[in-house]
Amino acid sequence: MSKRILMVFFLSVISIAFISGNAFSAWTQAKGHSYNQLTFSYYDTTAKMTTIEHDNEGAITNINGDVHKENSADFVSKKITYYGEYGITDKLTVFTAIPYDWQKSDDTLQFAGENGPSGVGDINIGLRQNLAGNLFGKGILMSVQGQVKIPEAYDYGNPLTHLSLGNGQYDATLAILFGKAFNPKGYGWANIGYNFRFENDEFDPMTFTPADEIKISLGGGYPITPRLSIRGILAWTKSVGNASVSEELIRENFKYGGLASHGDVVLIKDTIGLEADSLSAGVSLAYNITPKIQTVISYDRTLAALGWGPFETKDAALGETYAIALVALCPCLQDVAGWFGGWFGTH
Repeated sequence: MSKRILMVFFLSVISIAFISGNAFSAWTQAKGHSYNQLTFSYYDTTAKMTTIEHDNEGAITNINGDVHKENSADFVSKKITYYGEYGITDKLTVFTAIPYDWQKSDDTLQFAGENGPSGVGDINIGLRQNLAGNLFGKGILMSVQGQVKIPEAYDYGNPLTHLSLGNGQYDATLAILFGKAFNPKGYGWANIGYNFRFENDEFDPMTFTPADEIKISLGGGYPITPRLSIRGILAWTKSVGNASVSEELIRENFKYGGLASHGDVVLIKDTIGLEADSLSAGVSLAYNITPKIQTVISYDRTLAALGWGPFETKDAALGETYAIALVALCPCLQDVAGWFGGWFGTH
């Protein structure tokens, strides 16, 4: 299997995380209450922003060029994701995101005769603790959030020859979140975090470590009618540039067309995609079917942002995500138990 397969997947996977905006906001669930969202999303990319320059034959001519757009093999991810929150106390919420992914790449079809992997991908689990409800006397809510990305639900393949459902390594993210409700309508939020990324040693001594990331996002919502609201999100991920690959992985890459003169640059920037910067924006419409059941349709895309300095997308895919979700807001467990008791008592 050609290593070219990897160039699509790892440049695009960073843009696929399309979960509830609740994961970025500062509000916590009341004790015993939960938020449940089931989302179907469709992600597609056929281009990337890269600093690796190629000639018309696809050969690398410059490994440290300016950021520019290049076409890439079509890559599609169809995903069903469960995102849930539960209030342990009024100020402490546990949350999780569990995706099931079906991937398809033109490169895997061409070089391996298969669509790509499918199954449960990286699982995220975290805690959100409310710290203040009226920061600076301005009605600003502040919380701290920690989460872990767990890559144990799928088999990780050789990074030079196989697509996988994730990077096969753990992440740990710590973030400060702010939120504010505006009178008479609407709300806004902001999230500032740091993502610690750990080593993948599945094929030790062929190891790699993605770069840590600064992650900043902001968004908000506004009710158009009592049932319909509009929401928006802007998210920026900046690599801190500390990715690394082992000498053994560099030497193994020679079998698949890697050159000694490239050192670790092409592996980090392109083949495995370990230092990606991205800026994305999204918009969604939420419709309240009942006070506790919503449906949400969303659109998200990666922005090229050329000339925007540190905000421009670099060594990452340009992708679009379309999604539809069903949301259920559940009351305390006592109410649920009472509802079931009442139902069985009358049937």
